[in-house]
Amino acid sequence: MNRPVLWGALFVSLALNVFVVGAFVGAKLAEDRAPPHAQAIGSDPRQRSPVIAAVRTLSPEAQAAWRAQTPAFVAAHGPDLRETRRVAQAAMKGLGAEPFNPAAARAELERARAMEHQARLAMDRRLVAFASTLSADDRARFGDALARPRQDRKPPTQN
Repeated sequence: MNRPVLWGALFVSLALNVFVVGAFVGAKLAEDRAPPHAQAIGSDPRQRSPVIAAVRTLSPEAQAAWRAQTPAFVAAHGPDLRETRRVAQAAMKGLGAEPFNPAAARAELERARAMEHQARLAMDRRLVAFASTLSADDRARFGDALARPRQDRKPPTQN
């Protein structure tokens, strides 16, 4: 092999190695810069739910009991929750309508909030009913975990 080709191959090999090593180092640095709660939570948005976090503090049997009840709850209340989001989104989009009717916009937002309130009451009822089936230790852990502030929220800033 002649020298210019050898030097060219060496240069290409060196550039490729620098690129690969740089990619690994960059990925590691990006991972280290992630907020601590993001690393603990992972990329699954459901894991940010305080209810799911509270259920994870329970015994495996209690966790299984919660999961067994979930499909029935979702079947009963899922359509209402979707309708609540649809009504709220439609009300917000309606803010740009011409002619603008503030009374109608307020009425739709109040309707959406009333529907949301009913959905929250249903979840509260479910939490209390489920807690009544737990042992005293599990119930205490469950309540403490539900009372913790959410980790993905930033504290309010002072203006």
